[in-house]
Amino acid sequence: MNRLAGSLMFAAMAFLFTACGQKDFYLKNVPVENGVWPAEQFYRFEVPVRDTISSYNIYLQVRNDGRYEYSNLWLFIRTNSPTGAILRDTIECRLSDVQGRWEGRGSGGRFSLEVPLRYRVKFPNPGTYIFEINQGNA
Repeated sequence: MNRLAGSLMFAAMAFLFTACGQKDFYLKNVPVENGVWPAEQFYRFEVPVRDTISSYNIYLQVRNDGRYEYSNLWLFIRTNSPTGAILRDTIECRLSDVQGRWEGRGSGGRFSLEVPLRYRVKFPNPGTYIFEINQGNA
């Protein structure tokens, strides 16, 4: 499977923050070059945070073109805070059900799945938080 990790077929990824009960706070789309995400490729999202009182929901939106051969995608997420603290997470994105039908929205070979990362997060310090994501299917 380590060779296939470099041949994931994705159109784009998006990182999305929503303030609880409000509209989008941060949204950034990143195209996956040539539809291939090598295991060593990190996607970086720099999120400026000024409000340390509000709660936020954090999502990752994964879009694929239906050629991915597996039902899941493992992701490694590293969060760097303005104080230098680092938090590491590993999440599994279930992209299809047991019958092989793609999860999320879409049709005609393009599918978009919003994956919740964290709910009701309060950032303890203002500043820029850096989220780095790479795929862990290698």
